Amino acid sequence: MLNLTSGRRYEVAARRDGRWLIDCLARSEGEARARADELYRDEAIEAVRVVRARFGNDGTSFESVLFEQERPKQKGAAPVRIAGGPSDAAWCETLDDLYGRASRRAIARLLRNFLDRYGITPTELLHHHRYMRMLERQDNLQTQAVQRMASIQAKARGIEPRLRADAIDRFVADANTRARDALASRAAPRLGPDGIEALVTAIADLAKSDTDRAFYLRFALSVAWETNFGPADKLAMAGTWASAGAALVPLIDEIASGLLGAAALIQEVLGAQSHLAGALGTLADLALGHEVEKVPPAFAAFAPLFGAGSMPETRLVLIERIERELGSEKSLSRDDATTQRRQFETLLEKLVDADGFFAGSPAMIEAIARRSRRLEIIGGVETIRFRADSAAGRLEELLVQAADIIAERQQRAVGTYFAALLDELGDDEAVAACRPRIASLPCPDALKSAMLARLPA
Repeated sequence: MLNLTSGRRYEVAARRDGRWLIDCLARSEGEARARADELYRDEAIEAVRVVRARFGNDGTSFESVLFEQERPKQKGAAPVRIAGGPSDAAWCETLDDLYGRASRRAIARLLRNFLDRYGITPTELLHHHRYMRMLERQDNLQTQAVQRMASIQAKARGIEPRLRADAIDRFVADANTRARDALASRAAPRLGPDGIEALVTAIADLAKSDTDRAFYLRFALSVAWETNFGPADKLAMAGTWASAGAALVPLIDEIASGLLGAAALIQEVLGAQSHLAGALGTLADLALGHEVEKVPPAFAAFAPLFGAGSMPETRLVLIERIERELGSEKSLSRDDATTQRRQFETLLEKLVDADGFFAGSPAMIEAIARRSRRLEIIGGVETIRFRADSAAGRLEELLVQAADIIAERQQRAVGTYFAALLDELGDDEAVAACRPRIASLPCPDALKSAMLARLPA
């Protein structure tokens, strides 16, 4: 028990919504300062202070402020808004699905502005209770994100949006509870000076299931990175894990993809580039596992993993960045139009994947077509306009148009559309019926073989 009638005590107070409230009484100055630091990490706390009180035997008291820290006011700081809609439904049936790849991609798209403001990844948001609380206080941002996702999922499945929103809210609440309990637990392993391998061993001794081990590993990293680790530091640390064995490669991919979703970090780790075309070419070479003449130091540990096809999530993030930049109004360089056309042609060659398609989704074709028009390239890549609403109907339209296409790059564009439609259709009967029509298309044999190989057996 603390003696409050004589001697001394240390009082920790926090200001929230303009009101000072005593948080706790501590036994020592060090303990009080540690608690004040912990409180200050909560974005809702406006200021903290530690007060030392001395008490005499006659009941007199003397107080002195030992420490006070006030959060700088962010003048004119705009509220965080929804960034954009996800490209797929990212359906969740269980809490585990909320931690999965599709869910993280949806979170990255919807909450990109929030993630960038605080320099965190979807993985950190899902595994650290403090970040979840920060999101809850962002002017209804979490509610907007849930409603946007529920609307997309309800439309895709033909169900009531309100019911889907309730289901997503339950998953979020469960994740919040799990992260809060882990943060309060003394038994939950933390990342220490012995590094990631020691952490993995400690978690293996604690957790009984693969699901629990995955959670505690990501929880420990999220807590360790909360202070003194910016996005570039986190990326560098993830790079050091590449030598720890194949078991950690999926985690490396997950963390790197989450970090590199921020445009500012990509610019930082690429370093100085002579022009946009060169930067996009480097990203394309890395993402597609091509040989890179000069690998940026921040990517040195990841380049072999890209080459081995072991970084699918990060590859997708880099490809999407290329899509956005190509589709933008930015010039590829300060050179004249003729030089920019050559730079664009070089970049297109880098964007051809191992199957002979253009890397990415139909969005890449749209970006390439937009840039082709801006550069006034005759016979450049063009988007394919579909009239059908169903995937099977669009597949039929694509095959009809493809029969008359002889330009090689447009054939590659057809292949990109074709791959996307196959992913959407799955084992639909329309897919099996198109095999002889693909075999008769007037395109290079290698490209035709790649298209046929995408068909289910």
